[in-house]
Amino acid sequence: MVWGLMILLLLGFFWMVSDFSLFGERYNLLPWCLLASVIVFAPSVYLAIRNEFDPFHPLIFGVWTYIFPAFVFGGVILEFGWSDPYYLTFVENPAYNLPLSLGFVVLGFAGMVIGYALPIGRFLSNNIDPWLPAWNWKSDDLWLPGILLVLTGLGINLLGFIQGLVGFQRVDEIGIFDGLLVFLAILLTEGSILLWLGIFSTKQKTGIYYLVLAGLIAIIPIRMALQGNRGSLLSMVIAIGAAFQYSGKRLKARHTALLGVILVGAVFIGMIYGTAFRNIKGSESRMDAGDYVEQVSLTVDYLTTKDMRTIMSEGIVTLAERVDNLSALAVAVSNYEKLAPYEASFGIENNIINDLYTSFVPRFIWPDKPSTSDPRAYSDLYFNYSENSFAVTPFGDLLRNFGPIGVPLGMMLIGIYFRLIYSLFIKTKSPAIWKRVAYFILLTVVSFEAFYATIFPMFVRSAVVLAVSLFIANIVIKQIKILARNV
Repeated sequence: MVWGLMILLLLGFFWMVSDFSLFGERYNLLPWCLLASVIVFAPSVYLAIRNEFDPFHPLIFGVWTYIFPAFVFGGVILEFGWSDPYYLTFVENPAYNLPLSLGFVVLGFAGMVIGYALPIGRFLSNNIDPWLPAWNWKSDDLWLPGILLVLTGLGINLLGFIQGLVGFQRVDEIGIFDGLLVFLAILLTEGSILLWLGIFSTKQKTGIYYLVLAGLIAIIPIRMALQGNRGSLLSMVIAIGAAFQYSGKRLKARHTALLGVILVGAVFIGMIYGTAFRNIKGSESRMDAGDYVEQVSLTVDYLTTKDMRTIMSEGIVTLAERVDNLSALAVAVSNYEKLAPYEASFGIENNIINDLYTSFVPRFIWPDKPSTSDPRAYSDLYFNYSENSFAVTPFGDLLRNFGPIGVPLGMMLIGIYFRLIYSLFIKTKSPAIWKRVAYFILLTVVSFEAFYATIFPMFVRSAVVLAVSLFIANIVIKQIKILARNV
C-alpha cells in the first residue's frame, strides 16, 4: 500500500521526462526487477493467504521498509535514468553487474526465509521463554515508567547532541563513552513505544492520557528538526504504527490506507527537510549547539519562503536518487575482488569476524579498540569519497568477507534470529506488553543498509539496555501498585 502510493507518485512525475524509444535495447534490468519483486513479496502473500499477515512480521517488515524500495524499485529508478549517481562509472559492465547485484539480494533474501523456516529459532524460543520474567503490565501501568524512559532518553540524546554524536554532525575522535551514549539513546524510542502502547490500549482517557499524547506529538517535529535526517520522521511514524499493531488493535483496511498516506507524507516531508537542512549546513562538521539550532531555523525559513512547486520537484528528484541503493551495491559487487588487497590499509578487512570478537568489550574498558566497520573508510575505498556514508548493505558486506556463498549463509543466520525474536516476543504463549516493546527494538537492530558486521554488536548492546531498563520499569510499576494499595 505504502510503496504502491509512492510508486504512482514517482511514475507520474517521471513519465513525461523519460525516453522510451530505447526500451527494447536498454531496459534489460526490468525483467529481473519483476522477478525479484515476486520473490521478495512471496512470504507476504503466503502469510496473507494463511490469515497471518502482519506488517511488522520480520519477513514482511524488511521488504516494505527497505528491500523492495531500495533494490527492486531502485533498479527501476536506475534503469529509467531517474537516478544517475556518479559512482555508476565504478561499475564495470553494468548490464551484467546490476542484475548480478539484484541476484545477490534475492539469494540473500531466500537464505533469510530458509533460516526463518528452519526449526532452530522456534526451538531456541521454546527453551528461552520459560526463563523470561512474567511481568503482567496493564495499560494504566505504563504512564510513569514510559515518561521516565522518555525523559531519560531525551537527556541522553541532548547530551549526545552537545557532544556531536546526535544529528547531522560527527566527531573527529571517538570518546571512550561515546558508544555508550549512542546505545543509551534507544531509551527514547523504547519509552515512546511504551507510551504509544498505553495511548492505543487504554480504555479510560484521563488527564494523563491527553498530557502524554500532547508530549509525544510535540517530540516528533523536535527530533526531526535536530536530527537533520531524511528518514527520522519515517522511523518515528513506523514505531507508532507498530505500537498500534501490537496494542491489541489490528490494522484494518482503513487503518492501512491511513497509515500508507501518513508514511508517504513522512517520506516526502523528511526528504525535503533533511535535504534542505544538509544543503544549508553544508557538511557534517561538529558545531556548537546554538549554531546548530540556528541551522534548523534557517532551514525552516528557507522552506517557508521558497516556491512550493520547486520544493516538491526537488524533493521528488532527491527521493528518487535516495531510494536507489542497487547502484551502490553494484559498486561492491563489481569491485570487491579487485579491492580486497587494499581493505587492510583502510581498516575494513575481515570486519565481520573482527567486530564479532571485539563487540563484547566496551570502549571505556578498551579505549584503543579498533573501529573495523567504518562506513567512511568503506566509502573512501569503494566510492573514492569519504565525506558520505554510502549504503554497504548486509549482502555486500557478506560478499566482501566470504564471497558469494557467504550471502545466503549469512542471511540464513538473520532468518534464524528473526524467527527467534518473533516467536519469543509476539507468537508467544505468554504475551506481555514489555515483550512487544522489546520485539520492535530488536527487530530494527537489523539494518538492510548498514554493515552486516554491526548487527550482532547492536543486538548485544540493545538487549542489555532493554533488560536493564525494563527491569527498572517493572520496579517502578510495582512501587506504584504498593503505594496505591496503601493509600
